[in-house]
Amino acid sequence: MTPERAAHLTEEALNDVLIGMETPERQTHLAGCAECRGRLAEFRVGMKAFNASSLAWSEARVGARPAWIASARPAMAFAWVGMALAAVILLVVGVPEWRHSQAVVVGSTPVAAQAQGDSSAQIAQDNELMRSVDMALSDNEESAMSEYHLQDGPHAHSRTRQELRTP
Repeated sequence: MTPERAAHLTEEALNDVLIGMETPERQTHLAGCAECRGRLAEFRVGMKAFNASSLAWSEARVGARPAWIASARPAMAFAWVGMALAAVILLVVGVPEWRHSQAVVVGSTPVAAQAQGDSSAQIAQDNELMRSVDMALSDNEESAMSEYHLQDGPHAHSRTRQELRTP
């Protein structure tokens, strides 16, 4: 970096001036240095051109519709009609089918009506079957209480202080 170039404002200092963070030293330098004033003016001219072109572009876009939006409207209307038609068909076919599946019939008597009519003999037979299954399961397995000696209490195998003191 040459001593002449070091005397000019850095890019960071110029950015600070542009955003309004000027210091008295920078103002004094800009008042006396034509090169730094030129760099600052050049940036401001570029920003004004950018702002003007983007404003013109946005004003031109306000009244214009993109082509894909104009062509999508009929297709969207067709899609809405199609979805509505599918919903109607689903209701017309689905509701009667659902109601039919809720009333399952075995022979001429619904299943729910058969379950309510179980005789006391049938219930007794079912209870006996459940007891035999319970006995078969309990005979083959050792309970956790007996396996780990939990029924003896929390300290059944530990010695008391008195027992520890006596030899």
